[in-house]
Parts: sequence; C-alpha cells; structure tokens
Amino acid sequence: MKIRHLERYGPVRTAVLICLCFLLTSTAYLEWTYHIIGMVSPAKADFITLAAGYGFQAAGIAVSACLLRRKKEEVLYVTLLLHLICMLPATHSNSAVLSLASGFVMNVLCGVICGYYLYQLSLAVSSEKRGCTLGIGYSVSIIVSWLLSLIRKQVDPGHLGMFAVCFCLSAAIICLAENERKVRRNNGSTLPEPMPLRALSDNQSFRRDLLAVSMLVLLFSIINSCGFGFPSADLSKGISVEFSRIFYAAGLLIAGIVNDRDRRYGEILAMTALVVPFIMLAMRGVSVSFLILWALSYFTFGFFTVFRILTFSDMAGEKKLFAVSGVGLLAGRLGDAIGEMITLLLAEHVLILIAALAALFAAAVILFFVLYQRRWLSQYPGQETEQEKFSRFSAQYELSAREREVLMLILQEKNNQEIAEVLSISESTVKFHIHNLLQKTGCRNRVILLNTYTGLPR
Repeated sequence: MKIRHLERYGPVRTAVLICLCFLLTSTAYLEWTYHIIGMVSPAKADFITLAAGYGFQAAGIAVSACLLRRKKEEVLYVTLLLHLICMLPATHSNSAVLSLASGFVMNVLCGVICGYYLYQLSLAVSSEKRGCTLGIGYSVSIIVSWLLSLIRKQVDPGHLGMFAVCFCLSAAIICLAENERKVRRNNGSTLPEPMPLRALSDNQSFRRDLLAVSMLVLLFSIINSCGFGFPSADLSKGISVEFSRIFYAAGLLIAGIVNDRDRRYGEILAMTALVVPFIMLAMRGVSVSFLILWALSYFTFGFFTVFRILTFSDMAGEKKLFAVSGVGLLAGRLGDAIGEMITLLLAEHVLILIAALAALFAAAVILFFVLYQRRWLSQYPGQETEQEKFSRFSAQYELSAREREVLMLILQEKNNQEIAEVLSISESTVKFHIHNLLQKTGCRNRVILLNTYTGLPR
C-alpha cells in the first residue's frame, strides 16, 4: 500500500465517507422509527426500534468484521442495494409484520455499513487525526439530517422523498468507494493482507485488552441508556430528534478535538459523563423542558461515541488487525439495547432501576481505573528503567538487532548521516532500516515514532 496516498487523502475522504454513510443509515433508521411509532404504542416502539433495532445493528457490525477480514470490500455495493430494497417496506408498508421484518433486516445492513466506514477510519487515517475526522463526519451528517427534517415536515408522510435521498446517498457512497479503488489500482497499491485469527489468539495481552475494553464500553452504554433512553413518547410532545441531535454534533466535535490532543483526556471525559444518567433519573417528575433532557443526553452521548470508536480504531491500526475496528460500536450497540430493555422492564420501579444503575456504575469505575492504570499510568517515567522500556518496546514490535541499534540512535536525535557513521553503513541502508521501523510501529515519521515510544499522543 502506498502510505503517501493515505496520508494525503485519508482524513478528508474518510470524513466524507463517514458523513454519507451515517446520513444514509440514520435517515433510514429515523424514517423506520417514525413509521413504527405510528403503528404501535410508545413502549412497544421503544422496544422495537431501540432495544431490538440496536441489537440487529450489532449483529450487522459483526457480519461486517467477518467479511472485511477477508477483504470483501465489494460487499458494500450489495449491502447498499439490499438496504434500499428493505427500506421501502420498512418505512411505507401498512403491514406491521412486514415493516418489522424488513426493518430488522435493514438494521443488520446498517450495521454492515457502519463496520465498513469504521474499517476505513482505522485503515486510512493516522491516530492523531481520527478524532476530528470522526467528529466532523458525524457532525456534518447530523446538520444535514436536521435540514432534511425541515423539508420532510412539508411533505406528505407517505411521500418517497426520504427514500430518494437515501438512493442518492447510496450512489454517492459507491462513487466514492469506486474512485478510491481506481486510485489504488493506478498507484499499484493494495489493501493490507488480513491478519490471521491465530495472531489474535496468540497475543494474550492484546486479547485481554480487547475483551476488557469491550466490557467497559458495554457497561458505559448500558448505564447511559438506563439514564435516558430517548423515549418515543416524547416525540408526540413536540420533540424533534433531528434538532436535538445538533447537541450530539457539538459533543462529537469537542470529544474529537480532545481525543486527538490526548486520548487520556478523552477517556476521562467519557468516564465523567457517566454522572449524567443519574442526573436524568433525578430529574424525573421535575417540571423541565423535554428538550433540555434530550440535549444534555445527546451532548454527553457524543463523548461515549468517540471513546468507543477511537479506542478500537487505535487498537486495530496499531496491530494491523483492521477487522476489529468495529468492536467498540458493536459492544456499544449491545449495551444500548440492554440498557433500553432494563429501562422498559423497570420503568415503574425507579428505586430498583437506580440501584441497578449504581451497581453497574461501580463496576464501570473499577474496570475503568484498572485499564487506565495498565494503559497509561504504567507508561509514566520512573516505573521502569530506560533499558527495560527500550527492551519492551523492541519486543512489542519485533524489531531486529540492527533496527534496535538504529532506534537507539534515533532516540539520541542523530540524523541519517550520523547514524550511518556510527554503524559504519551507508546512508541508504539507514533509510531502509528506518522505513522498516516506521512500518512495524505503524508510524508515519520520526516525530510520531518518538511520541509512540514515549507514550505521548501520536
């Protein structure tokens, strides 16, 4: 793969791709939600669209991971076609059974589409730009979605206007994907070979971190959904989902900027936001505008979204195991579904709901600080000698003896000519070893390599 192409076009192209895909899936999902609300009671609508709908989206992300691991990018085109086919009966059928069945399949396909753009995020965007790329892509999509909702209110509910919008979005996504494939062919570049699953099973540390962070994301999402599950009943009271999500866009942008500055700040921001569900429960029965509840919940939800996506994008990019880039959103969607089910089951038992939420919160706090200690605090100077740190870093990226010598001189801030003189090799050989170093560590240049070594943001 030609890295220069990805460095130059990766963030912009991926932000556009995320914007188009998220706008497509959210538009179809909201149309389906409005249609279901018109057919069943609010409680049933919440169970169908939130609990079950999110569960099927999680299944779609899992399917996407399996397909992308085998480099089946062309599955995107089939998925977009099937998504459009399912959208028609899901959003316009008078049969509840047909609307439900096609809607559930549509949600699975939404998950596949999500898995695709998350795969591209970890593949084509360097870690220090992923937060802003994700935040901008989502935010622009949300703003466009709100503008489309203003148009939607002016047309008949049975009109096919939103389906036409989704058709155009699907066509735009295909054009973007085909253009990227054409550029790769012209440059003679290819997608990276999929990492064999045994690489995951053999790497116990990575597997342990993957499971632990997945559990943390699951707990975060359950807690957030238990506090405020975006109830369908509020829609009949004048709440506009599309307008409320403007606050979601603000949270996404802030979280993206903070995470690109330092991932540790982003994690603390997501952890701190867990207090909001308790605020939501405390405000039940208080005379306050529903818009305030939706705005506050959506704003902090942006912190969770960025955290659960970037954490796994970073892990996938670092290990070149790009198929796991969607695991964070998968765990998050499962948590959203479980949280909605708990909320619906305990809707009339607020004290039990608060007790359950407090227990989940305690478990999340403990797990968060265990992981935070292992991932960040253990990297602070003084907890291991420089020699131990150098040996650990070299072993982690499987550096050869010569690559270790070159790395040691890079850490001493020597240039290529000086390294060549010290090692008695040619300058071209030095460049060869530095290229291998950057490839193995997933860094674009020396600055990022030094930041990676010292544990600073890349």
